[in-house]
Amino acid sequence: MPEGRQYWRGETVARLPDRIATPVNQLLTPVGIQVELPGLRPQALALSPDGKILVTAGETAELLVLAPDTGHILQRVPMTPERGSSSTNSPITPQIQKPDKGGQLSFTGLIFSRDGRKIYLANVDGSIKVFGVEKDGEVIGLRSFPLPPANAPHRKAEIPAGLALSRDGKRLYVALNLSNRLGELDTETGQMLRSWDVGVAPYDVVLVKNKAYVSNWGGRRPETGDLTGPAGRGMRVRVDPIRHIASEGTITVIDLNERSFSAPRTLTAGLHSSAMALAPTAVTSSSPMRPAIR
Repeated sequence: MPEGRQYWRGETVARLPDRIATPVNQLLTPVGIQVELPGLRPQALALSPDGKILVTAGETAELLVLAPDTGHILQRVPMTPERGSSSTNSPITPQIQKPDKGGQLSFTGLIFSRDGRKIYLANVDGSIKVFGVEKDGEVIGLRSFPLPPANAPHRKAEIPAGLALSRDGKRLYVALNLSNRLGELDTETGQMLRSWDVGVAPYDVVLVKNKAYVSNWGGRRPETGDLTGPAGRGMRVRVDPIRHIASEGTITVIDLNERSFSAPRTLTAGLHSSAMALAPTAVTSSSPMRPAIR
């Protein structure tokens, strides 16, 4: 076996200069630059609007900042402390307060503001971490926005997931995965302004003009007489009678301009509806458009 061995689950993997040999004699030839991030398990990526920095996060208590053209790691920024909520833009430094060593990115939820000066990260422990981007590209921790508790049967803290910003940057929309809601936050104070019921286990959210589209892993909320099964920390989800898995995924459509909280529209989608992508023409077209979903 060539030099450069590493061990994965007891098997030997050989790393060659331009390829990788697996334990079952397969040769893998990656395309482009490969950046190894041991222990991180990157779950989301966000590119700054000017294309100069790329950020990612996963199963570590840090936000990684990379150079998109070289893959070089520029910074490892600790998670801002939970008790560091503030209405100011002053950075939280290790000399002032200890970083949150238990925080980490949720299922998803990592975005830049439209001007590239802020980064928002959904923290699995029930908050939104806010980072600032200096003029020289340095990323600093600013504060945390605590979310209202979900108070699910087996977990109190909320689990935020997908994030989206209004065009003016004043409102942050958060898929609240555990309480089955979409939340609207003030981006300066973190105050919860409004919330809407959506489907079971919402994952992602995108905005199209005055509408919010929310993907729901578990589809519609169960009704009396539906066959259900357990999902997550005490939630119930519709299941089919043969496979006993979630029987559908859905997209909830919310009109953000409606003053009265009428029942939102529901679009049935494939199983476990997850990520969504918005067509570039969706915000300029006069015809109604829907996001592509995965």
